[in-house]
Amino acid sequence: MQSISEAVEFLSHKVFFISFGQIAFMFAACFICLLYAKYKTGLLLSYFFIFYWGFVSNRIYWMELFGDSGIGLLMYFTSATAIALMGVLSFFQADHR
Repeated sequence: MQSISEAVEFLSHKVFFISFGQIAFMFAACFICLLYAKYKTGLLLSYFFIFYWGFVSNRIYWMELFGDSGIGLLMYFTSATAIALMGVLSFFQADHR
């Protein structure tokens, strides 16, 4: 329970900026995908928006967090590349077997 409160305390002092226009565009695009029964496309679209918000637009925060740590930056780039690669590979997946 202590670790959860420490994590909440750590995250409560951080500010992430996501523009309202981006949120509205993602909502509208996902809504259109749902209307036309393009569920996979809608999920991939929301996935890439979250990837963009988490890794690309907040990269300055992550760089400050890791500082000059080569291992930290390597972990950041490795995880971002792995997530992007999983998203790209999912475009080529025909079904979920």
